[in-house]
Order: sequence, then C-alpha cells, then structure tokens
Amino acid sequence: VPLAGAAPANVAPAADRLPAADALTALMDRLNQFQQLHLRFEQRVTGPGAERQQGDLYLQRPAQFRLESLAQPLVVSDGETIYEYDALLAQLKLQSFDALDASSPAKVLLMSKAELSASFAVTFDAASGTAEHFVLVPTESTSLIAWVRMSFAGGVPSQITLMTHSKMPVSISLALVALNEALPSSLFEFEIPEGIDVIDDR
Repeated sequence: VPLAGAAPANVAPAADRLPAADALTALMDRLNQFQQLHLRFEQRVTGPGAERQQGDLYLQRPAQFRLESLAQPLVVSDGETIYEYDALLAQLKLQSFDALDASSPAKVLLMSKAELSASFAVTFDAASGTAEHFVLVPTESTSLIAWVRMSFAGGVPSQITLMTHSKMPVSISLALVALNEALPSSLFEFEIPEGIDVIDDR
C-alpha cells in the first residue's frame, strides 16, 4: 500500500537515547488525535523502476481505510477484509486485515499502542531535533522493511518513509484534507462486481 516521505537513501535515521516507552507514548498521543482522517498523498520510489504516484487515503479507526490512486488498484478495508481491485485486469484480491503487513503505512496509522509495541521498536529520530519524528524498526526479522520513519506537522502525519533491506526507499508525502470529519460509510464498503476474477487469500 502506498505512503512514504524522503530520508537519506541508505542511512537509517538516528534514534536518540530517550526511553523507548516515551517515544511510543508520544507517537500514540499523535495517532489518537484522529478517529477519521482524509489525507492526500504523493509517493515516490527511487532506484530501479522509480515512479511517482498520487492519490487519496481515507482512514477510520479502528481498522477501516480506503486508498485511491489512478496508477494503482483500489484498496478498501471494511475492518475485517481488504479488497484490492484492479479494474484493468478485472481482478479482485481478498485478504484479512490482520494478515496485512505490519509495515503497511495505512495499518501503522491505525494501530493501537499494544499493536505498535508488539510490531516495532519505536524511538525518536534524534537528527530531527524535535519530538515530531519517529523511527519504527520492525520486531519481526522476516519483515521486508528495515525501518519506517514517521513525521508529523501540527499533530497530523506529514511524511512516511519506508526503507527496504535492499536499500530502496519509498517516500510518501502527506497533506491534510480533513481531520475528524464524518466520512461516508460507503468509502469502506466494496461490492464485488460480477464476472471478475476473485483471488481469496483470507
């Protein structure tokens, strides 16, 4: 799922020595400011196959999101099932929300404190000089992501960077559209069209 923000290509952000519990609490304080969130994103991938994508991300706690982009399949989570619909291929992939990779930006933004603590070692990014930037290192050794850097502006997520173990950064810039304004329930619903190929991995 798209979503990230630029950082030095091959260098992990420097984590400071403040207790990890403080960083985790500070991150959750920011994430808990929203129940509904509409963000516009621009994603940049460097390296082979470099590309730029733009779209809209809608989030609603505890586990609903919608990702719209002209260049990517539509992705909808109704809280239990994730629908990834590619209209060009007439193909729909289904998976459970719980099975979504923990480093998926949409999932990270919707996590509870317990989920974050179980999935990541969370620290402040010391190089930033403020408490608005966080470094998340996956606790699972099988994760494809080496680290995630999350930045906030005015209490709202403004940038996310994911660095793969192969040193390919995915950079997502985020712009606020609406904060805690009621979102139509239809955004988080998906009606399966007739006659399409359905791959059910639930």
